[in-house]
Amino acid sequence: MNSRGFSIIELVVVIGLLAIMLSLATLDFGSWQRKSRVERYTKELFSDIQDARMKAAFTKKVQRLEFGAQQVVFRSFSSEGDVGGTIVKTKNLPLAFTRNTADLIDFDTRGVLSNPIVQVLCFTTTEDAAYDALIITPALTSMGKVTNRGSACARTNVTQK
Repeated sequence: MNSRGFSIIELVVVIGLLAIMLSLATLDFGSWQRKSRVERYTKELFSDIQDARMKAAFTKKVQRLEFGAQQVVFRSFSSEGDVGGTIVKTKNLPLAFTRNTADLIDFDTRGVLSNPIVQVLCFTTTEDAAYDALIITPALTSMGKVTNRGSACARTNVTQK
């Protein structure tokens, strides 16, 4: 018998296979999207910190970063006697982060971190993103990756990229 077309069984099998492949692709896409989100916020914060450092060096004004739970406030000080400073920018981050030291980071008039202790900021996430931490040394800011998720955010747990 010469029949043209597909049987209902063949059609159901093909639709079932397509549904399985689509569900696997959707799961992988969701994971990729979450990793990309962590990397994006890490790079944005890195850029903002670099900008504050450069402003301090070029304008000869102290720049301060104040960290909250999911917020960073950028302040500029006009002179030595300026106590409160001027809020330049407030950045709200949808991801929480932890840090190893103080809630304040000051860049002096040369763009150097006024506190010689290395500052480490880590986004608290379970995603395996390429970048999820920032290492702020007196003269350099770099991005990194937390290598041991079970422990606190510290320089020993972050590999620089």
